Amino acid sequence: MERKTRLRLAAGGVALAVAILAGGLLLRGGDQVKVERLALTDASARRLAAGIMNRAYGGEQHDPQRNCWHYLREDGGDYCLRPLTLDRVESGGERRLYLFASGGKDAARDEDLSGLVGAFVVDADTLAPIAGSRELDFLNHRAAGPEQAQLLRLSRDGYMGWFAAGSDASEDFPQFYAPKDDKVVAIGGDVFGRDADTVAGMKFAYQLDSARGEAAAYPLSAIVRDGKGKQLASFDFRFDRRRWEYVCADVDCRVRAGLPTRPEREAQAQGPDAPAADANEALFGKGRKLSDVDLQDVLAQLDMRYVSQDGEAGFVGPNGCDDPYPLNGHFERDGGQEQLWVRGGNGCTSGAAGASVWVFVRDGGGRLRANLGMPAAQVRRTRDVSAGVHDLRAGSAGFCDRLWRWNGKAFVHLLNIPTQTGGCDGGSA
Repeated sequence: MERKTRLRLAAGGVALAVAILAGGLLLRGGDQVKVERLALTDASARRLAAGIMNRAYGGEQHDPQRNCWHYLREDGGDYCLRPLTLDRVESGGERRLYLFASGGKDAARDEDLSGLVGAFVVDADTLAPIAGSRELDFLNHRAAGPEQAQLLRLSRDGYMGWFAAGSDASEDFPQFYAPKDDKVVAIGGDVFGRDADTVAGMKFAYQLDSARGEAAAYPLSAIVRDGKGKQLASFDFRFDRRRWEYVCADVDCRVRAGLPTRPEREAQAQGPDAPAADANEALFGKGRKLSDVDLQDVLAQLDMRYVSQDGEAGFVGPNGCDDPYPLNGHFERDGGQEQLWVRGGNGCTSGAAGASVWVFVRDGGGRLRANLGMPAAQVRRTRDVSAGVHDLRAGSAGFCDRLWRWNGKAFVHLLNIPTQTGGCDGGSA
């Protein structure tokens, strides 16, 4: 039986709906995980929570008047944390307690977003620590901790984590935490919510898909609806084992495709006097042009925009190089594959190489996808062919060329080739 867990943020706030995983038995493929939310109004649950908090923060830090535990961060922030949720989980013959603590900074200003949470996993019978972190960042207005949190089943084998959300006047901050080794870490990664560019009234709902049971953590999606409930966009996130966090699963997510933005923000993003026709002309001259959709997609993947200001026109990116620089694009075909080659930049953008080269490949869905991008004096085809496409040899600084090979889906780095003695640090691979 497949389950999907939905988590919702209220528009402009941090209200959370009750998720399927809030309690009861969850079954899939013979696995059984029992999750029970313990009410902190109950005396026995309060004693359990206090025992975990005393071990983590020290019994002497308990403030009986405020019923919280004081914690002083290295940056000087003074916080007082209190247990927010306590859950008992039975899985694989083990019984564990999952405690989530919330803390706000004393004397915080309106613009201060540095809230604090603590999260702990202990043996349910002995309270022996299994994993925990007493200092985890939590973004929220006036440096407040969350008012609600949910414990979620993140994988078939009972890997559990927490979801909580903060906000300020213009943004919502969905935040995820889960154990890794003997710590609890933030795993939200690329997951995003409403921001200052988003049209007012948008609501983000987050959903875990348990159909992908082989993943270290279930895939996550964000569904965006307007105030009337009409779906406007959706974004997919996968769990990256190397980074141990959620990352965008595709370009649509990275560029937030289809997410309605405020008209004035769109105008600012384009830059003054910079219509799409001018950006196309700057890229291709009198050659073949990109459609408006392709142009937006390509520039988003390059993380660049076209500007025309103070008599200068060109492209700028997020690398701190303020002066506009030229980019030149042209289309090529190789083995039936359509490619867009883009070259440009300068010493500021590309270091000693003096320029960079990007190669976009048109995929089966008709999208131009960035496959290769690096500082390079030149990129040229070799005579060698793999999967019907020629290898690419990129020349760069340091007397070291790099060979890239098409594997049927993408260009992957094959080996390094020194162009003189000592190049590539003397190696060849």
